[in-house]
Amino acid sequence: MTSNKNAKGGIAVLLQSRRLAKTDISAGNRSIGRSLVLYWLCMALAMLAAALLLLSVTGVLSRTARQFGETAALQQNNTAALFTAQMDALSAQGIELSETVSGELERFLACRSLSFDALNDDPTLIAELETALIPSLETTMAGSTCSGVYFCLDATANTSLPQSKTSRMGVYLRYSGLRSAHPSGSTACFRGTVDAARANGLQLHNRWNPELDTSLIPGYRQVMTWEGDRLSGGCLWTERVPLLDTWENVTLLCVPVRDGSGTVRGVCGMELSELYFGLSHSTVSGPYGSFVMLLAPMNGDTLLLDKAMLGSTEGTNLSASGEMKIRGGRDYDTFIWNDTAYLGKYQIIPGRLADGYPLAAVTLVPESGYHNRAQSARIGWVMGSLGFLVGMLALAAALSRRFSMPITQGFAAARSQEQDWQPTGIREIDELTAYFHSRLRERPSEDALPWQVESLVSELIDRAKGLTSTERVILRYYAEGYAVKDISGLLFISVGTVKGHNSHIYSKLGVNSYDSLKAYLDILRRCERLEELLQGGGK
Repeated sequence: MTSNKNAKGGIAVLLQSRRLAKTDISAGNRSIGRSLVLYWLCMALAMLAAALLLLSVTGVLSRTARQFGETAALQQNNTAALFTAQMDALSAQGIELSETVSGELERFLACRSLSFDALNDDPTLIAELETALIPSLETTMAGSTCSGVYFCLDATANTSLPQSKTSRMGVYLRYSGLRSAHPSGSTACFRGTVDAARANGLQLHNRWNPELDTSLIPGYRQVMTWEGDRLSGGCLWTERVPLLDTWENVTLLCVPVRDGSGTVRGVCGMELSELYFGLSHSTVSGPYGSFVMLLAPMNGDTLLLDKAMLGSTEGTNLSASGEMKIRGGRDYDTFIWNDTAYLGKYQIIPGRLADGYPLAAVTLVPESGYHNRAQSARIGWVMGSLGFLVGMLALAAALSRRFSMPITQGFAAARSQEQDWQPTGIREIDELTAYFHSRLRERPSEDALPWQVESLVSELIDRAKGLTSTERVILRYYAEGYAVKDISGLLFISVGTVKGHNSHIYSKLGVNSYDSLKAYLDILRRCERLEELLQGGGK
């Protein structure tokens, strides 16, 4: 009876201590649940960091492609605007030059009461006309962004020569010794009569000839047969062509030259040399390398580089030869030339070519530069994700240690008999410690169990009536201290079968774990009602 009274008194003390704990200890303390939430939040963030690290390593999170596409599109817009503005300006200046040459030609012939055909086979007359027109060419050349300027009239100094059908009078002025994108310096006479050059103080080009070979000007015949009202409709740009007797390549603007009756008597225009074009359109440095600018005829999905004008190609192996295939993409286009890949954008711009191909402004960069940037971005993502992961794991470890240490301290205080124990700051641990210390200090004062505990014990015994004989045997073994493996051997059944009976026992008794079951068995043993439970409610 003394043991029964002690058990009942201990339970009463437990209830009383819990009431005291609610009013004294729990104020301002954190709960285990809240600490676990914080701990698992850190673990979830650590798992997120691990996922970010994986995605970074595989390149999924990299925005390099989209960023490069935006950069290339911006540079391409600038390139297209630059090419268009330059070609429009030269076209306007070419039209103005055509009108100047036409007016001077009309005045020259009118003053002498001559027809246009009178220019043929008269070198002196041709030299006089060229002498009169050279100042206009020099003025146009000085005010234009070009490397040369010319005019060519449909007449020749000697119609008896074999090449007279393609040899035509005219003047072709070029800058000599170009060193920058702003043409300056001496002007050389590339084509024209010696007398005209000397009269205007011009030095002769080292590859000088008196007349122009029109067979080397693509579209010359197209311009000569043009019929229309506005000169802008007759303007043509040639593909890149070699300049006779030189190492240079040029593209030419061809504008019709008409007489007073509207008959086309020749062409005039500007020259853009390969050297000058490269100086005018240098590479543009960016995070992905140096962007190169091209002005190229386009045939379907192919750029005709052997007819194109290239800006500076410094830092690349690109040259104006062969063809360049275009493969479209979502963020940017890929250009394949001689098994080498370039990345960038292209855009068709206004401009009438003699061969009928559309003209494309192209901006591209070597693929290696893009990959280097992408690799750097990926390394940045990986290092950032790795740092985030390490930080979260360290924080989780710190929180785990901070969470486990108070529990260890609380259990140590509960096992000790010292009355001056310090609260851990965790409500549940402090309540448990207070209970054990209250139990040590106080003696039970009543025989009867509190009605709450009595109700709980009675309810458990009543539920035990639903146990089968096998389940009751297993429950008795648990009460005697046997483990699952021991019970399996005693009953000659498998461990899985024992665990299956366990789940039924838990369900019928209303407990959720083995530890809870052992706690109930311990309470019933202390209350001397364990046998009542094991017999299924019998006395």
